[in-house]
Amino acid sequence: MENGKAVKGASKKKSDEFSNPFLTQEVKIHSSPAQAVFENGYDKCDSALHSLSVVLPAVLKSDNEIMTVNGAVDHLINNAFANLRNESARLKKIAEDNGIEIGRVNYTNITTYQAKITCNKSGQYLQMIRELDRLMELVHSTWLAGFIADDAKGALERQWRRKTLGVSAEISAILARAFSAAQKLKHDAQAESGRAATDSSADEVIGTPKKKSRNAKIQAPDSAVAIASSPLDDAVLSERTTNHDGVAATNS
Repeated sequence: MENGKAVKGASKKKSDEFSNPFLTQEVKIHSSPAQAVFENGYDKCDSALHSLSVVLPAVLKSDNEIMTVNGAVDHLINNAFANLRNESARLKKIAEDNGIEIGRVNYTNITTYQAKITCNKSGQYLQMIRELDRLMELVHSTWLAGFIADDAKGALERQWRRKTLGVSAEISAILARAFSAAQKLKHDAQAESGRAATDSSADEVIGTPKKKSRNAKIQAPDSAVAIASSPLDDAVLSERTTNHDGVAATNS
């Protein structure tokens, strides 16, 4: 029996846990700005994208809402890619016009990372970091050749590091807003259900005094003076007033 219980408990625990797929990819990053983005932004972005891809659909349960969120993320990533590639094209043009050889820059601290990819868009952000690394190689090539000043080189490093990290931060913000909206929808639905139940109870309370008042009239004497002075009718009047007060409190 003890063995049976142990096996049953193990099976229940295993069935409660979902086995999520992931891919580990080795990525070599040359420049310090791209390394900083990977170290400070990649894992956060991967976690947020996984929640948007896997968890949020189970919470929202609305195809339109999910499409809106995914559209915002796609727009953000596509814009970031376009901006990186436009800046790379600009620097390549400078290099070509001035006879600068691209791809001959060496780095003193090339680092290899193990990137855990838990959803399809995480791979896109990892590719964005690679694009940033290539852009920094262009920046450093033109700087070493003397066509970019020291301050311009530092400004470009900071600008594109912040922009690429900003994509990770904005995706996390989109996730937070989406879950906040989902909670609001759930709260509104619960409040509406509560109001419907309250209205139904109020209707029942309103119907009860009317029935009692009709019975009171049938049992009362024909004389209006007698009705006014009867202790029984004073009690009915008091009960009716109390019930109407209760309805007013419920409706408010």
